[in-house]
Amino acid sequence: MQSKISHRQRAQTQSRVAREPIPFEERAAFSAAEFAALCGRSPTWAYRQIYAARIKPICDCGRLLIPRSEVDSFLARKVEYNPVTIGGGK
Repeated sequence: MQSKISHRQRAQTQSRVAREPIPFEERAAFSAAEFAALCGRSPTWAYRQIYAARIKPICDCGRLLIPRSEVDSFLARKVEYNPVTIGGGK
């Protein structure tokens, strides 16, 4: 009896192991896009923070990852909004 499956048809395999995503509260590090999403901004904004040295990412693993400690210290540097000094008004 001959199989009806040709040599062109192969089993579908996944390149990565399917796993549950880790919630943001439990993450040790974030990508630039994830950091931007936490702050309600665009990924471009996150990269600008990195290039301006306001955020120090980990880059030894082949991609930029922002440690949770950097996110926490970035958010701790909050400044009260003052439209006179920030906006340049009189």
